[in-house]
Amino acid sequence: MRLICLDDDPRIEAVLGRFLKRFGHAVDFHVSIASFKAALASDTPELVLLDLGLGRENGIDVIHWLSETHPGIPLVLLSGHGDDLLDTARRIARSTGIEVLGAVSKSRMVKDLPAILQRGVKAASQRPHQDPQAGAGITRQDLEWQIRSGGIVAYFQPIVAPADGRLKGAEVLARLRLPSGQILGAGEFIPLAESSGLIYEVTETLFERLIESRETIAASGLTFIAVNLSPLILQQERALVLVRRLVDGLGGICAVKIEMTESAATAYPDIVRSVAAQIHLMGVSLAIDDFGIGYSSMRALAELPFDTLKIDLSFVSEMFDSPKALKLLRAMISFGQTLELQVVAEGVETEAQRRLLLEAGVDFAQGYLFGKPMTAELLASNFSVPKTDANPEPGSKPDPDPDPEPESSRAPSVPTGRINGGEIGGTIMVVDDDQRMLHAIARMVTAWGYRCETFTDARTALQICEDTAPALLIVDIYMPELDGFEVIKRMRQIAPSTRIVAVSGDVVRGHHTNVLDMCRVLGADAILQKPIAPERLEATLERLIGGPDQSESGGAPVASVRSPGPQRVEDPQSDDRAAVP
Repeated sequence: MRLICLDDDPRIEAVLGRFLKRFGHAVDFHVSIASFKAALASDTPELVLLDLGLGRENGIDVIHWLSETHPGIPLVLLSGHGDDLLDTARRIARSTGIEVLGAVSKSRMVKDLPAILQRGVKAASQRPHQDPQAGAGITRQDLEWQIRSGGIVAYFQPIVAPADGRLKGAEVLARLRLPSGQILGAGEFIPLAESSGLIYEVTETLFERLIESRETIAASGLTFIAVNLSPLILQQERALVLVRRLVDGLGGICAVKIEMTESAATAYPDIVRSVAAQIHLMGVSLAIDDFGIGYSSMRALAELPFDTLKIDLSFVSEMFDSPKALKLLRAMISFGQTLELQVVAEGVETEAQRRLLLEAGVDFAQGYLFGKPMTAELLASNFSVPKTDANPEPGSKPDPDPDPEPESSRAPSVPTGRINGGEIGGTIMVVDDDQRMLHAIARMVTAWGYRCETFTDARTALQICEDTAPALLIVDIYMPELDGFEVIKRMRQIAPSTRIVAVSGDVVRGHHTNVLDMCRVLGADAILQKPIAPERLEATLERLIGGPDQSESGGAPVASVRSPGPQRVEDPQSDDRAAVP
């Protein structure tokens, strides 16, 4: 990538220059804001590296300038002032619309930057070409005609149990199908509907579509649907007519949950309080949506009969980037549990997020990990349970829907213990760039009767696992190129049933994040501190995979060593009788 870096410390140029060139990046350095702005005016880079402390000026001013002049350039923030400042700057940049790929403390720059830049390269290659005609504005007359002619359609985003991915409910999202077949998201026509007085008609039509689809909805097996009501509807008595019609129309099929944002709940408190109470008396659940981003969420919870709390996706998306966001997320989950509310986490996109949220105790999860918004037919196709098979794999049926998003909307299969490319073998795999550690573990493991393969290169080990996965993986956390955190994450995708033991001589990674917590979140079954006591390692192996299976080797343990090249790694001249270092 072509990078431009603004940092008033000239020593950074020497450090980053050599470092980034090793990864094939071309870097243009600037120590003054004036020369930085002039360079951007003449040539647009693919990424900006920005230091927050710039002498008498600061990076926050530059962020605001970039948002006005070059909002499409992704940004990586650098600072030597601690993680809290980086976290605040990240939020400022994102609030202006700038894409922030990462925020890096200078003390961890050499270690953390490569992975961030790699994500930047991947994101740039996957960034779709924007059609200048896509999402073209529509007029009030266009919208009114579309409502009458059946252009309002209902899409469903799955809400699942985080433990096993089972469908529990779905959030209903309004879509507008244009005569050309293009599907517009709610953000592209709902503001027009609200400003032009058509929001009631849009909502009424959407509810009728839901009732018409009752049999298809029933086939998906969900227990509730969640629908959003605009603040402009909530302040009207007619809202009760709409909700009653939907409840009656879906009677016997599923329950109805009404979602309202904190801002909607507090805009017209007296009217909304009355409407909310009457809706609740109909047997309809109430959820406070986007919890955590408003200023009066506590007051709304105190005054209205909510039974569900939906945590805003911003906290989920930032949980691994911001220690503060992670603490707030855990606090909100605990808060919801204390009030005996169902807690739903929005914006779940990765397996690591799912695992942390499950550990923290959320009841339901929603996000692209489980499925993008989809039609009722696709929802039923992905999640319905045939009578002959109580546990089908989501997405196993053909896609009946010709609309956009079908493939990417499919819900991913929840790991069932099967391995892509091969069955689980009875082997223990050890991955560590320290050859002394590698051989010490191998000697102990084979002495106990297990089969063992050792690797100094994590990428090679992962490639082997795609064909035949081991019964158990022992992986060091700190390794060059590909660290243990990434290995654990990828192994959970390649071989979900392989047991994983993480080992590390350091309990703290960086400034805040605990290695033990991170390993557990990513899916490690056990974490052992170096030096490893042999009795602890043996007890851990017996607990996770039982005693050794010698049937594959005729009763004799087998050990082999693999490294990036063809040369065999030799046993070092050392004595490891007491403990593994």
